[in-house]
Amino acid sequence: MKDVAKDAHVSVATVSNYLNGKKVRPEVEEQVKRSIEKLHYVRNDAARALKISESKYVVFVLPTVWSPFFAELTFWIQRYLNEKGYKMILSISENKYEQEKSYVKMAEEQRVAGIISISYSDLNSHVPSNIPLVSIEKDDTGMFPLVTSDNYGGGKTAAVEFSKRGLKHLVYIGTSHEGFSPMIARQSGFIDQCNDLGIKYDIYDVPSVRNPQRFNEAIETVSAKIVESFKEAGPIGVFAYSDETALHLKSQIESDGLKVPDDIQIIGFDGGKLYIGTDLGISSIRQNVQEIALKTTELLDSQISGKTSDDIRRFMIPVSFKEGNTTIN
Repeated sequence: MKDVAKDAHVSVATVSNYLNGKKVRPEVEEQVKRSIEKLHYVRNDAARALKISESKYVVFVLPTVWSPFFAELTFWIQRYLNEKGYKMILSISENKYEQEKSYVKMAEEQRVAGIISISYSDLNSHVPSNIPLVSIEKDDTGMFPLVTSDNYGGGKTAAVEFSKRGLKHLVYIGTSHEGFSPMIARQSGFIDQCNDLGIKYDIYDVPSVRNPQRFNEAIETVSAKIVESFKEAGPIGVFAYSDETALHLKSQIESDGLKVPDDIQIIGFDGGKLYIGTDLGISSIRQNVQEIALKTTELLDSQISGKTSDDIRRFMIPVSFKEGNTTIN
């Protein structure tokens, strides 16, 4: 800024007034503009935010963008943050705990406005309570607001949809590595509804898709068991804990000689979209991604502006069944 002032033959205060939208004489404004262009000056907004103890940057920590759900959520989070005057710093953790902690440290050092996190670890226990934060899906600390889908209701809905289609034997495919509340709730809702309806069910766990070899081997094993059950009892309904797992299973079952949905009907969870207006095609329990993003950014903005109460709030967003090509209409 000093170089601009020197080149334009004005004071640093005049340059500052111009940059901050304050009124300066027209001829002086032209001088400053020419000097800025000549020197390729770019204002350091981060440094300015630190100086005035105000920031408009929000760190968004999430495991990956390599899924339709996370990609769509990132889109809506950024849109709503932009509408509220914030800039998003996307921080992909790849589910690495140390990486997540480094993002929290960075957020502290840079004095960002706040944090939005999707973490399956105990990341929130490392976040100081004075930093505005909203969790999506998981917060075991009780210190921060939480926005989550009705996972339990989603599991119940899947069982009801299979019952509507006359299926008497159902399967739930979960994942053993994710011992956290959303997955537990999906399985519990499914089991409770099966018991209420008097429907037989089996439970299978598969490893994380982050370990492709073990995951694929497990899907092959589960598919073989489903094929054997089909030979004995006829059509089966399978509820998978994620759309990604549902898609892999569909491919394997068809490779094993059965037809989807004639022999095996499948419902996933997420209801992700490949593009705006274009979904994955499978039947799924659809999370309301846009509503999750809106509620999350509203809560964070309220914390940052000091308009929120001291009560830590939990918000559950309803889910819905989305008909696709893996269930019989």
